[in-house]
Amino acid sequence: MEVFGLPLNELVFSIFLPLLLFYLILFIFLKKSNIFGNVGNLYYSLTALTLSLISVLSLYSLGLTKILPYLAASLTVVSFVAVYIFGVFRYSVNVATREERFDKLREEIESLTKEYEKEKDEKKKVDIKKKIKEKLSEIENIAKQLGRKIEEEEWYKNAKSKV
Repeated sequence: MEVFGLPLNELVFSIFLPLLLFYLILFIFLKKSNIFGNVGNLYYSLTALTLSLISVLSLYSLGLTKILPYLAASLTVVSFVAVYIFGVFRYSVNVATREERFDKLREEIESLTKEYEKEKDEKKKVDIKKKIKEKLSEIENIAKQLGRKIEEEEWYKNAKSKV
C-alpha cells in the first residue's frame, strides 16, 4: 500500500518515527531550557514540530533515515555505558572522601561552637546556630555511613547543646 507515492513501511519507519523521536527530544529540551520564558506549551510544540520536520525531511532526502535506527541504538549503548561509568566513579570518590569530609566538618563545627560561645550579639548567634545545625545534620549522615557513634564524643555534645 502506498501513501503519497511512498510505501507505507517506508513512510512509517523513515519519516514518521524519526519525526516523532526528534519532536519529543526537541520539545523536552525546549521546555526544560525555558528559552521562550513563561509561555504555554504551544510555542514549544510548534518550534519543536518545525525543527523536526525540517530535520527529518532533510535527512530523508539525503537517504540518512535508513541508518537512524542503528545510530540511535549505538548512541543509546554509548550513553548507558558513559552514565554507568560516571555513576561508579562518582560513588567511588564519595566513599573515598567521606573520612576527609568528616574531619573537615568536625573542625568547622568546633570553630563555630567556639565562635558561638564568644559572640555577644543575638542576631549573629542565631546565624551561627543555624550553621551549626546544618553542619551537625550533615556530619550525622556521614557518621552513619562510616559507622561511627558520635553521640558520645565531647565536641558533638557541646555543639548539640548549643542548638
